[in-house]
Amino acid sequence: METINYQQKAIDFLDKHKIEFSTAFAGYRKHFVDDKEKRNTYECTFKKREYPIKTMSVMFGQSIVNTEKKKAPTAYDVITCLVKNNPGSFEDFCSEFGYDTDSRKAEKTYHAAYEEWMDVKSFFNRTEIEEMQEIN
Repeated sequence: METINYQQKAIDFLDKHKIEFSTAFAGYRKHFVDDKEKRNTYECTFKKREYPIKTMSVMFGQSIVNTEKKKAPTAYDVITCLVKNNPGSFEDFCSEFGYDTDSRKAEKTYHAAYEEWMDVKSFFNRTEIEEMQEIN
């Protein structure tokens, strides 16, 4: 049985598409709406090295375990967490992920997912998004 190195799949994807990945520590704080504990947060940036040069940055809340280990996120960590599909309408989103359509928290989460999707589809092309969907 072949062992799949997921970290390497992300690195290979970035190399293939000439995309740089970098992280910058952004603070130790609560990142998610429901966070009970603080965690290290990072601004993670993707930059295309070929013309037209484009960048996309996302805020990433590291896991509590990796925060304790003082470990920065990898490209794999971030790529697998990006919204890589259109979340659809608010009602579709709630139905898909089990949220209550009367919840303000659900609405806030939906808007964050939708904005991230818009950033992802404007930075990555369709082929790149399809390839990222396979990195899991």
